[in-house]
Amino acid sequence: MDSEYLRLMKPWPARAQPANDGRVVDPDAVDGEIARAVGHAQALLAHELLGMIHAQGPVFFETLVIDVLLAMGYGGRRRDLAARLGRCGDGGVDGVIAQDELGLDLIYVQAKRLKPNTTVALGDVRDFAGSLDAHHASKGVFVTTSQFSAQALDFCGRVTRRVVLIDGPKFSELMIRHNIGVRVKNSYQVKRIDLDYFSASALVRRKSTMSSDSIQPRR
Repeated sequence: MDSEYLRLMKPWPARAQPANDGRVVDPDAVDGEIARAVGHAQALLAHELLGMIHAQGPVFFETLVIDVLLAMGYGGRRRDLAARLGRCGDGGVDGVIAQDELGLDLIYVQAKRLKPNTTVALGDVRDFAGSLDAHHASKGVFVTTSQFSAQALDFCGRVTRRVVLIDGPKFSELMIRHNIGVRVKNSYQVKRIDLDYFSASALVRRKSTMSSDSIQPRR
């Protein structure tokens, strides 16, 4: 690159660009602002999602939980390997997902839609673990729109059955990550200089490629 051109560029700090009003804007600082804005928008969206769920009935929430688990890859994303069991005689289980076509590996699901600022007590989680024993199951997922008590969390860390607890904030995060109940509104790209493209070795490779192409016989 021409040395005179490099000299003229030096007044601008590295990785900074002049703004329209003459200020120097650091792209890294802009990235931080964008990241904070996206994080704030995500938090608002998660809160709105929980509000939408509370506005629906319990059957909707049970189906939604299965949709999210399928989107995460359980059951090979095959809807025919998942079922909502309903409320009659479910024994504390609202749904089941088969990990294989023969049903040798099953994941049982409990979905509890509660009002905000309420807590899933130890007894509810203990009953669900008991339902897993009754079904001879080794895996269960308990999802709520609220939160779990400290005793419930401690209990799941001690039982032999594998029971995963997902609270409201975590569930809304999973919905956003796997695009369930949400859609992309806008997408932005922040670009940087590709220093590899301007390197001497890259120039040699491009010249070599062009030379090789030029000597190919015409057909």
